[in-house]
Amino acid sequence: MSLTNSKMIAGRFLRYARARKRIAWIKAQLMAGRIVQLATYTRATNYDARHADMFRATKAGAFVRRGKSWDRIDLCELRSFQVSQ
Repeated sequence: MSLTNSKMIAGRFLRYARARKRIAWIKAQLMAGRIVQLATYTRATNYDARHADMFRATKAGAFVRRGKSWDRIDLCELRSFQVSQ
């Protein structure tokens, strides 16, 4: 199967690669016992290790589960905090 000119789009796998890298970073932080905060302009949500299964990467981008739906987190700011004892 060969690619046609219409399928040769610059960066056509770039969104998926960035999403996988973003989700891998989030899961690594969570498994290290840290808290990950996803922030938008109006809201910030904290996630810990028990929420690791709520994240996924697809060709459409990076997502986090919210109830029965999925929120796209490609443009959210990520922060990581150490859990205080």
